[in-house]
Amino acid sequence: MIDQHQLLQTLLISDKPIPAWWKVSESDVQTFLNTQVHRGQVQHLCDSNGGRPVKAVFYGKREDDLFGPANFNSALGGGGVHHYCRRDQRKHLVLVLFAGSHGAEPEGIIGTLSAISIMETGNDLAGQPQPALRAALDQLRLIVIPLANPDGRARVPYDGWVGLPNEEMHKVNQGTRRDGSLYGWPGCKQVHPMQGDVGFLGGYFDDAGINISHDEWFGPMYPVTSALFKLVRHEAPDMLINLHSYEFPPGVLRVSYVPMPVKQQLHDFATQYYEDLTVAGLPHLTLPTPLVDGDAGKTPPALNLSSALWHAGCGLSFTHESPQGFSDVDEPFDYDQLLQLHHVLFSSAARWLRR
Repeated sequence: MIDQHQLLQTLLISDKPIPAWWKVSESDVQTFLNTQVHRGQVQHLCDSNGGRPVKAVFYGKREDDLFGPANFNSALGGGGVHHYCRRDQRKHLVLVLFAGSHGAEPEGIIGTLSAISIMETGNDLAGQPQPALRAALDQLRLIVIPLANPDGRARVPYDGWVGLPNEEMHKVNQGTRRDGSLYGWPGCKQVHPMQGDVGFLGGYFDDAGINISHDEWFGPMYPVTSALFKLVRHEAPDMLINLHSYEFPPGVLRVSYVPMPVKQQLHDFATQYYEDLTVAGLPHLTLPTPLVDGDAGKTPPALNLSSALWHAGCGLSFTHESPQGFSDVDEPFDYDQLLQLHHVLFSSAARWLRR
């Protein structure tokens, strides 16, 4: 069996030092939220299965008068979403940034903390002024959840991946069996909750072995899942960005089990975002072309978190994947670029919402 102590004895050291502003440990995030938020309002959403706090930061006021007497699904059954929320009358559209679902994916965490820093001080985490992004986000109701899985983040001994090999991240994120073999993909999703033959419990999971990306939507096993769905039902966000990381260029992933017009909206947003990345000199993934959900005779796509949130009342919910700066990929990113691409993403989202 591989335990945390054994893993710590074999940590790899990158020749690319982590910048001083890149603070993504579980304790660093909690300290930041406890000491650096003054304009926004910090709300304790719940505790993780491991007993660690999960918090959100709110900017702007909820427009209470625009909510109707029906929940989202009943409103659809009654002939129109306006019976749930009159989004088209909003003065301040609602953007939710949701990060830290998987403990070995700190890039989204750093992006959300930078967004909070910009809202609080006008400067990003690296100390650079961001007046245009501050002005754009100020026009929204912004809700930021920087660390959805503090259990997994506390378990992962790496804070950054620039200059390190891809396989190491998969080991600590997806976990190992008792004999030390890697679960890998899709093996890490073929056991859930992740219990039993576990050597090192990967950062994908909370302390009870739950991966929030594939929780039980009709009977949640992770308290954060319930808290997030409650928040979405209450806020009716116009957009929720579910921030993740992988080994490829920045990408917006397709969303399943939503109406085709919603898939087209995602394609339109991704088109704008990718154009903005190109202007910034950053590569990107291919566009998420709208597709029918599953061909006959083939396994249908998963009803994952981003897909399920539309059914709770989110206008457009999708997964964004950030690169991680691995040494063994074609176009490695450095820490400054990883921060920059999230600023581009948030700017694109604010502009698209105000279109």
